[in-house]
Amino acid sequence: MELIRTPQPELADLIQHTLTRNGFTVERREEDDQQVLSIPDAHQYPHARQLVQELIGDLKRQQGKEIVEPLTGRPQPLLSGGWLASMGWVTKSILVICAVIFLTPWLMGDGIYRALMFPESLSALSSQPWRLVSPMLLHFSLLHILFNLLWWADLGRLIERFQSPGQLLMVTMVTSAVANVAQFLTSGPLFGGLSGVVYGLLGYLWIYGRINPGAGYALRREIVIFMLAWMVICFVGLSGVVANAAHLAGLVSGCVLGAIFGMIRRASGNDAV
Repeated sequence: MELIRTPQPELADLIQHTLTRNGFTVERREEDDQQVLSIPDAHQYPHARQLVQELIGDLKRQQGKEIVEPLTGRPQPLLSGGWLASMGWVTKSILVICAVIFLTPWLMGDGIYRALMFPESLSALSSQPWRLVSPMLLHFSLLHILFNLLWWADLGRLIERFQSPGQLLMVTMVTSAVANVAQFLTSGPLFGGLSGVVYGLLGYLWIYGRINPGAGYALRREIVIFMLAWMVICFVGLSGVVANAAHLAGLVSGCVLGAIFGMIRRASGNDAV
């Protein structure tokens, strides 16, 4: 059953790659200068079409333009299931966990916060290894958590949707660990928040998209400029007490990961992550 057609081979590559990663059997052919993707299994077709619509919705929001010619000749609808429906399980899980932990001081006291904060010394991580990354789950004001979770949702779902949940988990854990250690070495253990990871995701997508411009989900330049400008504002002290070392370390580690995996994809002819 014909699923979608587009004149852009790079977009067809992205859709085919994403469908295959999600377990769908995809057939592809060229017809009148169009790349045509089909699903031979009728039982898979509705789920595959929903996934493609969600992909296209994310791409249109990121790029602000029509990027595909749908079968009907009309624009594809935006995410039919709403904002949350566009997120994978990793993106949703972090959102829920952060929100629940944010409420615990009012419900259960500060015991959970103490258990998740970075330890007093690096040597303590050998017996409590989760504390290397768990500070990313802690937030100290409503504005703090809203800012971080909105950016997490927008950036995290791109990696999870277009690459894989495992890739998002890996980037999150690595950038969180690097950001937390950097902040600890700079200011001690009293810090928390997802912002180091947010900058890590930003750096990852930014560099990955620069290396693979045909991947279809490169960040808009305005987003990168805004986030870098915000980091500079924080560094000069115009926004109060901020984990500047975590922001910078997260950004740098994300850029490094983006470069590594971006080059792997380019070298492998777009068959890898």
